[in-house]
Amino acid sequence: MCKIIIENLIKIFTNSVAAVLPANLIKKSLKYNSEVLNVCGHEYNLKDKQLYVIGFGKAVKNMAIEIENMLDSKIKQGIVSVPIESLEHDESKRKILYIEGARNNLPDLLAENTSRKVKSLITSLTKDDILLVLISGGGSALLPLPKSPITLYEKTSVIKMLGNAGADIKELNSVRKRISDLKGGKLAIESQPAHVVSLILSDIVGDPLDLIASGPTVENKDVSDEALKVIQKYELFTKIPESVKHVLQSSELIQPFPDNNVKNYIIGSNKICVEASIKEIKLIGYTPIVLSHTITGNVKQVAQDYLKITQMFCDYCDEHIDLNCLKNKLNGLNLPNINEFTVLSTDVENGICLVLSGETTVQVKGNGVGGRNQQLALEFSILLNENRHKLNKFSIYFLSAGTDGIDGPTDAAGALGYLNLVLDAEKENLDVQSCVDNNDSYTFYKMFQNGAFHVITGHTNTNVMDIHLLFIKRNSK
Repeated sequence: MCKIIIENLIKIFTNSVAAVLPANLIKKSLKYNSEVLNVCGHEYNLKDKQLYVIGFGKAVKNMAIEIENMLDSKIKQGIVSVPIESLEHDESKRKILYIEGARNNLPDLLAENTSRKVKSLITSLTKDDILLVLISGGGSALLPLPKSPITLYEKTSVIKMLGNAGADIKELNSVRKRISDLKGGKLAIESQPAHVVSLILSDIVGDPLDLIASGPTVENKDVSDEALKVIQKYELFTKIPESVKHVLQSSELIQPFPDNNVKNYIIGSNKICVEASIKEIKLIGYTPIVLSHTITGNVKQVAQDYLKITQMFCDYCDEHIDLNCLKNKLNGLNLPNINEFTVLSTDVENGICLVLSGETTVQVKGNGVGGRNQQLALEFSILLNENRHKLNKFSIYFLSAGTDGIDGPTDAAGALGYLNLVLDAEKENLDVQSCVDNNDSYTFYKMFQNGAFHVITGHTNTNVMDIHLLFIKRNSK
């Protein structure tokens, strides 16, 4: 194994995460000077205006603190809903009220009560007020106010039924918006006639504004009976509570969406993280190639796709295929949004670092401890081992890690895999395949090489999905 490559891949990952830390994103996106607030190039005159701040999500605490540091004298009031155990220091003396809730990222009464406070604040605003709305992943659970007469328990039970029935994210979102009091653009409508400015940290592939925290400041373009059709599609109508039936079947009277008074800005996303990784890869001296921002699917299939990609780039580095052939082969894979790139043969001598990002899934069959990134690193290492006779001319290393610093119910962000991992594990009497079968990737990496291949960052207080780095270099002849 090559220690310097491992260190470099971890360095690339940590520096890419730093680019999407909430405080850094606020500093980059907001500027304040002489009563004028500049948000992503758009100016808002704060003279004779009252400024209010609300927020909900895993990353909004540090966003709010940075905004308060910048705009303290202008802020009239604020309420931010953050996860349990987010508040390490006493924040009670600040103008913005920080309230914890949504234990284990699940809607609860604490978050519901905070949502009521948020609604009370926004419905009191006037045309002379500006409302800054901070939104990040986890925001849906931290703003769970159900539409009357539905209770929070009834609302969450319906969403759980749909999830268990196989509903996708868009279907879940349609129902969630319909039976919620602030989602699906209703927060923006309730805030009128104030000016609404949303700062959004995206944690969803493709950055769909209406799906991030269920789009509280985004116009809901669903047809009126769309949520009801989703319930009927999964044959759940007879199983849902009467209160939910009542809401789904009643006419929803919603005011026109105030387009001219609402602006949504994505200030942080996976793409920003990837751009930062490219800069670091170039500084190290590798050739960066971004293949896709939208990797999804089960880790078993993703690992197989990554093996094919590895074989293609090894053939290219070995001059068995030319650039056009490589591109054609890549386009033949069932990977979304394969990016165009240009590489010359002279560029690959120091190694290629492929960058892919998105969010995979794991089908859990065992009772071990792990996460999708650690599982993917092991799955990929097994496939490399099975094909090592074709690949042994190359150094191949792979990093898969979550930008939030937490992979599953573990303290690891992810892990690294490589060509000879399976063989090296056998020397320590560790069975990689059994760990994969038991979904016990965390235990494996904790034991293997004394944890040297674990990626440990701790909570990063941000989340723009996962980063995958695949390093390929032909060994010296």
